[in-house]
This record gives sequence, structure tokens and C-alpha cells, in this order.
Amino acid sequence: MRTPADADLHDATLCVHAGHRASAEQRAVVAPVVHSTTFLLDDESYAAMTSGRTADALIYTRIRNPTLDVVQDRIAALEGAERTLVFASGMAAIHAGLMATLESGSRVVAHREIYGSAWDLIANLLAPLGVQSEFVDLNDPAARAAAFARGADVVFFETITNPTLDVPDLPRIAAEAHAIGARVVVDATFATPLVQRPLALGADLSIHSVTKYLGGHSDLIGGCASGNAEIMARVYRWMQLAGGCMDPNAAFLLDRGIKTLHLRMERHQTNALELARRLERHPAVEAVLYPGLPSHRAHARAAATLQGFGGMLSLVVRGGDEVALRVVRGLRLALEASSLGGVETLVSLPYNTSHARMSERARIESGIPPGLVRVSVGIEDVRDLTADFEAALSGAFSHRAP
Repeated sequence: MRTPADADLHDATLCVHAGHRASAEQRAVVAPVVHSTTFLLDDESYAAMTSGRTADALIYTRIRNPTLDVVQDRIAALEGAERTLVFASGMAAIHAGLMATLESGSRVVAHREIYGSAWDLIANLLAPLGVQSEFVDLNDPAARAAAFARGADVVFFETITNPTLDVPDLPRIAAEAHAIGARVVVDATFATPLVQRPLALGADLSIHSVTKYLGGHSDLIGGCASGNAEIMARVYRWMQLAGGCMDPNAAFLLDRGIKTLHLRMERHQTNALELARRLERHPAVEAVLYPGLPSHRAHARAAATLQGFGGMLSLVVRGGDEVALRVVRGLRLALEASSLGGVETLVSLPYNTSHARMSERARIESGIPPGLVRVSVGIEDVRDLTADFEAALSGAFSHRAP
């Protein structure tokens, strides 16, 4: 939990010191990994269980674990949250966050530009449970007003969208959603808490796939959800009973990754901006989607609501998906893989990875045209990255059949 002392510290310091500090009682400079599945019970433990305070007691690692406590407190400090919970995956966190705020008969209004698995969950798995959904352009005031007029219990969107890099107007959307009694649940994975603190701008729940930037090294799977104590008590019940808890080893890797988050994000963002600028000038590129570019439709909203523009970009290659695949396969440095946020540069094509379950028409309606390549810009030397992409683009077109 965020403490008054944390509030006086800057983000780079919180990344290193929040959650755990060596002391006379706990001399380890690095928080130890507690592998134990179960813990010795006593009268205090039994009292916690019988009084409904199970989350406060050390009983069983699915319920609570000291290693998870450390990283949860560190993330809560960065998010400005009363409480954070970590999960076995980002989708487990999204699932718990939505289920904690919905019931049969509820209605979700979601931004039409979201991660494919989140769309699949909302559109297909929640429907048999009696949850209605509508996907709209939340940045269109008329479309948003019409959707909200039909009612909403939860409004769901990404603060930087995957893979179109749109930046919804979080403060305005949250204010209008709260006016009709809806909760606002956001996935802030692309932003990280260093680029945006959604809770401070009106979100009720801030969710991350910590697999990505918070872990930062492509070596763990996890998610987190943060919010006030009341809503997080509901999220905790879903974590406890659905069983999507994080393993202590993953929590240790996550905690270690967060300590360098500030440094990594600086390089991710400077590299992404330089690469975006270079790609925007390439004749084989129809468009570059990066909120740090003045040409991007969300540039003004990004400048107003973000503390930076993130490390993700997308480019639209002339010639469609077939040519885009040749570009991706022609890269020598960037790796063709479906994740993001690690120190290495990764590329993927949404049509055959994250949004493969969508029809081509649905992808286009979600802002994903043929030829779109998503790029997670790593921390390599940007000169090597730009040379790699320029060579792959030129090679794909020089070998194009007439």
C-alpha cells in the first residue's frame, strides 16, 4: 500500500525503494523469494479467516505471499493506488477486474480499438453470462453520448490502444461515465505508470500486463490491477476463487524488473520517437502510428494526458499484409514475436496474432488496415534499428513481383 512517505518520492526512486527496504528486522537488501505454499497457522490466522479478513493473514500462497506483498506495494506506490493485486497473466487481471464490476444483466461499453483477447473476452465469453456489450469510438463525442444514453455499468478502454496507438481522453470519458453511474476500467499496459497514472485521471481500475514493460525482459507472465480498497476487495475475491494468483518466482522477477523501469522507459521512448520519424519519411510506408508524431490523430490528447509517448509504434506498409510479412521476415535485428515491452525490439502482424480471431472487416473497423506492423521498440542503439527497418523495407519492395 502507498504510504505518506512514498508520496514525497519521485517515480525513479519509487521504482527502486517502494515496497521493500532493508532494516534491522529484515536485513536483506533484495526482498527474498518465499517459496512456501503454506504458512504456520495460529489464533490470529484463524481469527482473520472467521472474521472475513482472509486477505490480511498468511495462510496459503493463493491467498497471500510475502514476495507478492512486496511487488504489489511497489506497483501501488507507482500507480498512486490504495491497493494492487498481481495475477498469473494480464488477461487474468482483465478478467478479474471486469467480473468484479459486472453481473448478469450488466452492460459494457468498450472502445472499438482494443487488444484482440480483451475484445474476445467481452464480445464472446461474457455474453453467455448475460453481460451485454457495445464497441464504439469513445473519442467520438456523439457516438460516446449515444452509447452512454443506452446505459453502461462498465466503460472499458486502453489508455494507449493496441495496436493503433490511439489515446482516448481519459479524464473526459471518466467524468461522463461516472455521471451515468458506470465504473471505468482501463488497460494501461502500453503507457506504464511512468507515462500515465489512470487513477489520478478518473479511472476506477488500472490494469497492466506486467509481462510487458513492468517486467521488461520477456521472461515472466503476469498481470496486475490497482484501485481503491473497496473495489480491490471485489477484485481480490475473483483472484482468490478463480485462482489466477501469481507465482512467487514470477513476482521476484517482476520486482527486479520494475527497479530499472525508469531507465528502460527513457530509452524505449527516445528510440521509438526517432524510429517513427525515420519511418514516416520512407516511401514504402503509408503511415506511422505513434502519438509522439504531430501527424498522429491523438497527438494533442497524448500531449495533454501522458507524461511521454511510450515505446510502441505501428507502421502501415504499402501493399498490404503480404508485403508487410516480407518486411517482417526481412528484419535481421528486430524479432518476429507477439509480445512487447522487453529490452529487445519485437515486431508482429495483428492479422495473424493478436487480432486473428477478428474478421478483416472487423479489424478495419477497429482501425487496423492491411499492412499494419506493430513494433515494440527496444533499447538497442537506434542507429542499428533504423538501418534494420530501412533495409527490410527496401528489400521487400525490390523483390516484389510485378
